[in-house]
Amino acid sequence: MKLKLIVILIFLIQHNNNAEEISKGRQIAENICSVCHGVNGQANTAGNSVLVPHLTAQNEQYLIEKLKHYKDKTLEHHQMSLIADMLTLEDIKEVAKWYSSIKITVQEIE
Repeated sequence: MKLKLIVILIFLIQHNNNAEEISKGRQIAENICSVCHGVNGQANTAGNSVLVPHLTAQNEQYLIEKLKHYKDKTLEHHQMSLIADMLTLEDIKEVAKWYSSIKITVQEIE
């Protein structure tokens, strides 16, 4: 019984931490990323492009790695390198968690 209670508590704490990280990530997206990528990850360039991609439902680890590469100048992009410099590693993880948490629904057209 104690083990079951401990497992439930760990799950609840983890769930709360994820919700907090997602919330912080959304705030970062609203304040920094939304100008180009939109709060919900839909690029404001009237469609996905190489220069400003959609981030909705993107893989979390992929986003973390890309932002870290912009920050350490492994990848060079005038705007993204400047923006990544403003972010801490914790900010990068949180914004990646936000964009990766957004779900896409696909509906059949009849």
